[in-house]
Amino acid sequence: MPSRSGPAPRNGNGIGSWPGNTGDQRLIRQVKDDMRDWTLSKIVWVTDRGFSSERNRRYLRQGENAYIVGEKLRSGSPEVKAALSRQGRYGEIAQNMRVKEVRISDTERFVICHNPEAATRDQHIREQLVAQLTLLIEDTDKLSEFKRGELRGKIAGKPGLNRYLRTTPAGKLRIDTAKIKAEENLDGKYLLRCSDPHLSAEDIALGYKQLLEVERSKPQCCHTCGLVSSSSVPSSCASSFPVFMLAA
Repeated sequence: MPSRSGPAPRNGNGIGSWPGNTGDQRLIRQVKDDMRDWTLSKIVWVTDRGFSSERNRRYLRQGENAYIVGEKLRSGSPEVKAALSRQGRYGEIAQNMRVKEVRISDTERFVICHNPEAATRDQHIREQLVAQLTLLIEDTDKLSEFKRGELRGKIAGKPGLNRYLRTTPAGKLRIDTAKIKAEENLDGKYLLRCSDPHLSAEDIALGYKQLLEVERSKPQCCHTCGLVSSSSVPSSCASSFPVFMLAA
């Protein structure tokens, strides 16, 4: 079963792992309860999109703590739509990344991150999927309604392909060009939500990048810890408070 990992002070080495079906609230509360005896003035929690609910964010913010949370770009929420629609220049930072902060809330900050290499990769993958889908639906207008329905069902079971398929009112299968255009706007991007008013946009982006590196290291580490040492967090905050990461 997949695991969810984060700091677990009681086991002596700061590493913990839970079953993949462990609920968000249970995991967050257990980790925070385990840390009650730690002498910490402030914690910044860095979590992936699996912990982004309003209830979880409110709990992580209790006391003097703060969070950096990944947002689901395709959630369709008003906040995500507003953030992605705002104009503005990206600032170049290290490690092949550009960042742009957008103001849409008085209590939270939103940072859009863009990785040019990831954008190129996203575009290439999409082009391959669209080409594959084009071959699948070629000449399907000649099929019976039943046969087209069968094919539609098979494609529905493949999310990558299904994303770019639309069905006309007459039941014909077509490439969804509007969806392709919308996806192009998301290439190489991810959106972060932060409650700390003092971290720079660069520190927010690099803090979340640490979480992505934790996720990538899971195959090499049977129980990956989300605890980041002070030497690996951005220099502007390394001396003032630790960063803990919760990875779904």
